[in-house]
Amino acid sequence: MKNFLFFLFLSIGVLGIAQSNFTKNFNEGANLLQVDKYNEAAKKFSTALSYKMEESNRYRIVDAYLYRGLCKYNLNNFEGAIDDFNEAMGLKPEYVKTYQFKTFVYNAQKKYEKSIESIDIGLKYRPDDLELLQTKSTILFLQKKYDDSNVILKSVLETNPKEISAIKGIGNNFMYKKLWDSAAVYYNMAIEINPLDIGSYYNLGIVKSHMLDYSNAKIDIEKAMRLDTVSTYVGYNNLGFFLKLEQKQYAEAIEYFDKAIAMNPKFSYAYSNRSYAKLMIGDIKGAYKDVKKSIEIDNTNSYAFKNLAKICLKDGKNKDACVNLKKAIDLGYADSYDDEVDILLKENCK
Repeated sequence: MKNFLFFLFLSIGVLGIAQSNFTKNFNEGANLLQVDKYNEAAKKFSTALSYKMEESNRYRIVDAYLYRGLCKYNLNNFEGAIDDFNEAMGLKPEYVKTYQFKTFVYNAQKKYEKSIESIDIGLKYRPDDLELLQTKSTILFLQKKYDDSNVILKSVLETNPKEISAIKGIGNNFMYKKLWDSAAVYYNMAIEINPLDIGSYYNLGIVKSHMLDYSNAKIDIEKAMRLDTVSTYVGYNNLGFFLKLEQKQYAEAIEYFDKAIAMNPKFSYAYSNRSYAKLMIGDIKGAYKDVKKSIEIDNTNSYAFKNLAKICLKDGKNKDACVNLKKAIDLGYADSYDDEVDILLKENCK
């Protein structure tokens, strides 16, 4: 559901006991929501709310508004979602889950200040709520306010020194600040707490590649691959991108991207990365083919549009390059990566 993972804790009626109209429709809506049938789920929650006078538990009524709002959010009806979240807030202003749900909408619209305002209201009710604090740190991360994000995460560690999500969050902030040594310290801390933490091994490998410690970077990435054989294609992609492309070993990079694609033919980033490697060895035709396949699989991949623009520039098609650079910007390239697209626009496009 748009990259937000959460659990729905629902009260299901006991088999053989008659359910109220509210409970019946609420549970049916919850089941539909869990399989991403948002229109049908929203209708069930609406029906449940039409019987809300039958329900004595006001938190259940609040949940009906929240989950209907969540359906609307997933249907891109942001205004309707906020209306439902506000209804929930009016019934139970101390129910902090409401404030977290509102951030889903504001973040999707990149209204990060409104997200912060919502979380801060929730924190007035529960100042030490871990989910609210972590959500606030994430929003600050999205704003590239890495130091502010770290202040919150370090306050979490003062209460719970082994809160691994906070430790990894600090590592991420240092990585995006390109403070590789500091990032490595925190990813190693996370691994000490959980030696099976796949993400920390992958990130540690990325950090070490930036530190030019390629041999140990390879060890960490391959460790992650052994721990998660289902997503081994991610490891092959990382080996190709962070080790081989960084060292300008383009033929070897292509071999890794080939392996990633063989394992997952729908992995957009491997095609995009292979297109860049092919561009670097002068295979313009192959580069075009790969990057267009990447965009066909995922037309929101801003990195692919950047690579397509670079191929166009190499091919002398500056007008097409500018179109694709602007597309990369519109898709949030700068928010996710760096200022390379902005630089290319200034250098090549009026």
